[in-house]
Parts: sequence; structure tokens; C-alpha cells
Amino acid sequence: MRHSSKFVVLAAAVAFLPGCQSHQAKVDALQKEYDRLASQFHQDCSAEYLKIPPTISQKCTDEDKQVKDAWDRLQAEAAKK
Repeated sequence: MRHSSKFVVLAAAVAFLPGCQSHQAKVDALQKEYDRLASQFHQDCSAEYLKIPPTISQKCTDEDKQVKDAWDRLQAEAAKK
């Protein structure tokens, strides 16, 4: 009983911290964007990287840059805690 009441108090305290929710919402949105871009890159470009020698199109180079930029934004936002 005592353990569950501490959890309820802690959960209520976290729920009323708007900065944390806003930060977490940003991290979640950036994670979704990164996942979407990485999935698209994998679908479009994985075959190009498996060729010997790899022949990378401009489209895949651009998508790779977008994925890396999304990762950097995600990491920067996550580090703001």
C-alpha cells in the first residue's frame, strides 16, 4: 500500500510539470520523424549499398543526409533534459 501511494504521488507530480511533457512530446515527435525517414531510406536505398562496388544515387545521398540530420536533432533534444 505504501509503495503504491508513493507511485501515485510521483505520477501526479510528473503530470503537472508542463516542461517535461513538452520536452518529451518533442522527443517523441523527433523519434517518429527519424523512424519514418530511416524506414524510407532502408526501403529506397538498401539495395544500392549491397552492390559491389556500392553505387549510391543522389536520391539516396539526400535521404541519408535527412536521416542523419533527424538523428542529430533527436539527440540534441534528448540531451536537453
